[in-house]
Amino acid sequence: MFKEYLTYKEIADMLSQDVRTIKRKIATMNIKKRRFGTNGNPLFLRLDIDAYLLFNMPFNQLNANQKREVKELIFNADSINF
Repeated sequence: MFKEYLTYKEIADMLSQDVRTIKRKIATMNIKKRRFGTNGNPLFLRLDIDAYLLFNMPFNQLNANQKREVKELIFNADSINF
């Protein structure tokens, strides 16, 4: 099962980018930050990140076929064991 929420560091590792680069790029995207607790670090929904990379839109704005494609991509990527 894939991890639902990602931190800046996890996104940077996933995309082989620097954390500062990820922070700058996410600021320009329409992706909602989520914080759990009063001093929680910002977290981002994995579906939103992957949907934005594929279709340049957050997950909730995709049609049914696009949502299915994003979910399949995440499931297949996490099922590969290196």
